[in-house]
Amino acid sequence: YIRWLNGDATTFVYSLLIGTAILAAGLVLYKSGKWGGADAWILAAIFYMVPVVNNRIFLIDYMYNLLIVSSAYTIVYAIILGLLNRNVFRYFFSDLRTNAKMISVLLMCLAAGFALIYLYSLPPPFISIIIMFTFLLFFWRYAQVIEKKVFTKRIPARNLKVGDVLQSMIWRGLTYEEVRKIRKQKKTVVIKEGMRFVPVFPITLVATLLYGNVLFY
Repeated sequence: YIRWLNGDATTFVYSLLIGTAILAAGLVLYKSGKWGGADAWILAAIFYMVPVVNNRIFLIDYMYNLLIVSSAYTIVYAIILGLLNRNVFRYFFSDLRTNAKMISVLLMCLAAGFALIYLYSLPPPFISIIIMFTFLLFFWRYAQVIEKKVFTKRIPARNLKVGDVLQSMIWRGLTYEEVRKIRKQKKTVVIKEGMRFVPVFPITLVATLLYGNVLFY
């Protein structure tokens, strides 16, 4: 804003363009049920506030870092949920047995990748990529179990409360009037919960301001 008063409107224009584009994308995700409304507004606020750093568009480095921070955050969050809900691991191993054929095929593909690395003496980064994909394969199934067994619950309608989110709804809490109406109409309802993703945005903001793109740090 100060630079705009001094005759340089570039940063101000970047703020409007980038912030509004991010807000629009976030609201689309919100309307499609992928995000909460707070996620859309907080992420947009960051780019309205910090569109450019050191003459470089902040969006580029931030989005790279967001991918890394959100992945680490999601893994830690899901593991903690599993430790707090011990039955999750029983369901996880059951899921692996159910999908044994598909997982076996994917593991054979990964084994073939390791064989190629060994035969052609490929550099260490290729080994890291194979290990990462192996981990993500199992984490994908683990995340599916968390989604079904922890984040989704069927409860008596009488236990429904203000702020709960029905499975069929976008991420918006029920109002008092909606709760009263549903209690009268249904005996049971399926509600959903989600990962508290908002902390990822300020963590990524701090990491980007301190280190830039952490992939190249």
